[in-house]
Amino acid sequence: MKGFPVYLILFSLFITSSCGKGEQARLSVDKNSKQVIFFSDEKQYKREAAYYDALIELKKDFPDEMENLMVLSSKEEKKYYDEFDIKSGPALIVLYKEKVMVRIHGITTKEKIIQPVSKALDGKNFKMD
Repeated sequence: MKGFPVYLILFSLFITSSCGKGEQARLSVDKNSKQVIFFSDEKQYKREAAYYDALIELKKDFPDEMENLMVLSSKEEKKYYDEFDIKSGPALIVLYKEKVMVRIHGITTKEKIIQPVSKALDGKNFKMD
């Protein structure tokens, strides 16, 4: 009977730890600012060279907007891949007010990444769907 409180506490911890498994994961981003999210695949890092080059250039041109760049790896952040319908890395999105302004995925060139992202971050003449 002396061990009963210990079993009760362990049972309570077990029950409460399993409660949140069905919840949808959400990124914590500022809805009033544009957020750049890069989806990386560490197994295919050679395919990401154009993305790295583009991110460096964008950081030079938009230092404030790129300050909160998020890098998510498929291994650690699979739930976010599903949330934004990203099949695999490399991919990049720009979010603003919970809407995807730009979506780039797969092998591409640095210029094809920089052009739409610059336009979205600059905000001039950019129309969201």
